Amino acid sequence: MKRSSLTVGAVAACFCTFLISSNTYASGSATRSPINAVGETDVVSVTDGSVIDLNPGRASISTNSGYDSITSIRVDSSAGVIRGYAEYNLGQDRTYSNIDEVGGSSVAGILSANTFLQGSDNALPGAIDVTVEMEFDGSFTAINGAPTLSLIGDLSATTIGSYSPLEGNIYQSVLTFTSTALNSPTDSVTTTFSGVESALGGGATTDYSGASADITASTMNDLNAILRLTFPLALGDAFMLNGMVTGIAGPEPDPADVDLTNGVSVLASAGIVDFSNTARMRIFLPDGYSLGGGDPLFDNIVNPTVVPIPASIWLMISGLFSLLSIKAVTKKKNS
Repeated sequence: MKRSSLTVGAVAACFCTFLISSNTYASGSATRSPINAVGETDVVSVTDGSVIDLNPGRASISTNSGYDSITSIRVDSSAGVIRGYAEYNLGQDRTYSNIDEVGGSSVAGILSANTFLQGSDNALPGAIDVTVEMEFDGSFTAINGAPTLSLIGDLSATTIGSYSPLEGNIYQSVLTFTSTALNSPTDSVTTTFSGVESALGGGATTDYSGASADITASTMNDLNAILRLTFPLALGDAFMLNGMVTGIAGPEPDPADVDLTNGVSVLASAGIVDFSNTARMRIFLPDGYSLGGGDPLFDNIVNPTVVPIPASIWLMISGLFSLLSIKAVTKKKNS
């Protein structure tokens, strides 16, 4: 009877996996703004593993809002890599009639995947932990004044149960680097992190312990961190993954302007948000598991989980070898 139950469950999981596999994909999207004097936005998306490269030569444009802007974004949707650059330069103090006129330079890259968990014959039943990482390597530069500079990483995963498309969860991990009043390259910037979880279809949002950020550098000239999101999946479960990196360079608000109802004042400033050194996505799965769909992105970013041997085990092994060596020498001398 137990064997029959497992067989029925396996068939149901395979049937659901078949339905999901017909819609598996990996895609990329890139956005940059402004692209002309009136401040329009350029958005390009691909679903075939192509590279998106917007303004690779970093051409500058002068906007009607009075500032010069350079925005460049590259998304490689088969290698799991995002690179971007945003530069803002306002040459003199300005007062705008409303906040929408102020503007700024922004770029965003998104890597998306819609897939499901599959395993080999020796894959264990029950849920396993899947870990997604987004690594940042960037910098801020304050050329003049104290521009508003932000670099944001956002990982989100929506899981869908193999037996019911209505059962699942949404997990999110967000890290933000921000500079608003710093000029020295070695000054520290502000970091903000949040990890949340909510049920698919609505409900309360709660803190999620499976989200984390390993920040290794947070100075103006060196921004480096690994954003992580770990969530459970069972064989046949589908999940939709989004990894987004956004860079924004904007003006320095005038601290003397406390009443924004009569105009918005900003000060002359210039700055750069540069993550062209690469933001890279990786997915870690236990040995014996893989992602369905066969997209090139999965081949390039999925890694088997490597469990390091604890130092205590190494010490025990080395001690055992030392003991065996001593006994072998002693035995040879006595013979």
